[in-house]
Amino acid sequence: MKILDELFAKYLDNQCSPVEVKALLAHFNLDENEETLRKLIMDSLGKFDNEGENSTWTPALDESFHLIKKQIGVGKAKIVPFWKKTAFRITAALVLVVGGYAVYDLGSANTKKQNIARVDSLTAKGEPGSNKALLTLGDGSTIALETAINGFLSFQGDSKITKAEPGELVYTKINSEATSIVTNSLTTPKGGQYQVILSDGTKVWLNAASSLRYPSAFAGSYRTVELTGEGYFEAAKNPARPFKVKFGSKGEVEVLGTHFNISSYDDEPDVNITLLQGKVRVKALSTGKSVIIDPGQQAQLYYDGVININRNADTEQAVAWANGAFNFNNADLGNVLRQLSRWYDLDIVYEGALPKRQFGGEIQRDLKLTQVLKILERNQVKCRLEGNKLTILK
Repeated sequence: MKILDELFAKYLDNQCSPVEVKALLAHFNLDENEETLRKLIMDSLGKFDNEGENSTWTPALDESFHLIKKQIGVGKAKIVPFWKKTAFRITAALVLVVGGYAVYDLGSANTKKQNIARVDSLTAKGEPGSNKALLTLGDGSTIALETAINGFLSFQGDSKITKAEPGELVYTKINSEATSIVTNSLTTPKGGQYQVILSDGTKVWLNAASSLRYPSAFAGSYRTVELTGEGYFEAAKNPARPFKVKFGSKGEVEVLGTHFNISSYDDEPDVNITLLQGKVRVKALSTGKSVIIDPGQQAQLYYDGVININRNADTEQAVAWANGAFNFNNADLGNVLRQLSRWYDLDIVYEGALPKRQFGGEIQRDLKLTQVLKILERNQVKCRLEGNKLTILK
């Protein structure tokens, strides 16, 4: 058992040879070794510190062992959008044993292990984000949706607003044709996410630190909304009245009815528009240049108006956040930290130059921050957490 523990620890540190990895996975493919693997995984995350949490991981582990037995080697969990109301979970063992720590292979296999992720337990804020947002009405008044009771909230123009369930806001038209239009906005803070169903039936999911500005009911030739941050859209079909999403002075997307994701954070180098279904036109407002993308493609709009098209985009990565996961496909450390900052409400501080690291694989967005820091620790990223301040050390 001691030899197995040492080999597993060596595996998590990316120090196993290919032969050792194959032997380890083959060992855990045997039914009689399942309980041992469970304990090693849970110990590696520190989950036994709180016995009450173990039951929430049981379904994930069960599914993980099924997947491991089905295919030895690196695999991907099936992505099932949470907006389909289907139970979804990135399985713990798949992340840690077949697609997590092992995939975070940064070429540092010979680096000496260090205890480098220091956490001040008295002030650390370790909870992941949740369903919370601020609704701003036409008169400037606000409603904190996290604490609002489910049910009717307000009338705005020709629409009624209802909090249908935690995390979901619904606009319902009172009149078939809008005669009174009021502009509303929905804003998620760091550590928040929310869904809104607009008056035309369009569904929008907002990621953390994002905002959507929209009319209570649509009128005129276009259905236009304004986005900052990131949102996933399922636009209701209406060929006579195309749907438009504007993102500041950078650009806009025009659709007739389709599923797409827009990431337009100000601290990112570009705006990414990823198409899952339908067809959209992406336009750079500074140059007037526009392109049309098809499903499976991604338009990258830069601040100088240049638009590049990735014709083989990783659509699962683009919408992983809405599926309850971080998907780091060849992501550098800066990108990883910006995503963690938004979801865990962190202020990131750098003491020196940002370490060069490339990440791959997926981790759950419902993990505690201390668990996520273990992944950084395995990759020699030195950090210190004090309250909501995460310092990346030299």
